[in-house]
Amino acid sequence: MKKIENKNIIYVIDDNVEYIQFKKLLEYGIKHAYTLKRDGVNFRSTNPELEMESYNKLFDSLKLDINTFTKPLQKHTSVVKCIDRPHKKKELPNIDGLITDKKGISLCTTNADCILFMFFDPVKNVIANVHSGWRGTFQKIGEKAINKMVEYYKCNPKDILVFICPSIRKCHFEVDEDVKELCEEIFGFTNRLDEFIFKGEIKDGKQKYYIDTVMINKIIFRDECGIKAKNIIDSNICSVCHSDKVHSYRAEGKDFKLATAVISLD
Repeated sequence: MKKIENKNIIYVIDDNVEYIQFKKLLEYGIKHAYTLKRDGVNFRSTNPELEMESYNKLFDSLKLDINTFTKPLQKHTSVVKCIDRPHKKKELPNIDGLITDKKGISLCTTNADCILFMFFDPVKNVIANVHSGWRGTFQKIGEKAINKMVEYYKCNPKDILVFICPSIRKCHFEVDEDVKELCEEIFGFTNRLDEFIFKGEIKDGKQKYYIDTVMINKIIFRDECGIKAKNIIDSNICSVCHSDKVHSYRAEGKDFKLATAVISLD
């Protein structure tokens, strides 16, 4: 098994669930987790009973009230919603990010290769949880979440901490010419394409490319949003490289399971 712990995270093994936590968030006393593989745990809604059973196990471990559970129906959109009470999933359709400054709300998102961001402003006491696959990244959902934190909660970008959960990284996010060209079109203004687009092999007569969506977001957060580089804290875990511990659509195929990220001010 490859080592999954590093300087930014800790690895928690409980009786019923396993997860990582960010050391910096723990310093502020913020309850949070990103779950790892465990038998009998799956946050994919194709099995609603198992999904909620899994959340119960996680919330018990974190000492969170399951009645605070709040998760959107993610659809790879760029929509981020500010909320002031717990919501059932059916109340949050086509939404991929949530923000709150209220206690008693546990923000949840799920992934199996996509990026999940957790945001925390310790000055304004605001949290956010955002799902950003490559489509969300290309729609700049992370930037939109930060802009909402600034507009609605008067956050200063220099105070915002960004936490990057395990996701597919440039070593495995292989794409065709069309996605590469779209990436160039959207992010060419950065003049830093060589930092996140890399030429791969030719397969079946088609040129392949690798895209570093994590780096794209880091550049946007720093250069466009004003987030301090030291405040962008990465788990540095590739979901495919560590598919023995982290759920990955590319590694697991059509029967893939989902992990969840949860963050709460409670």
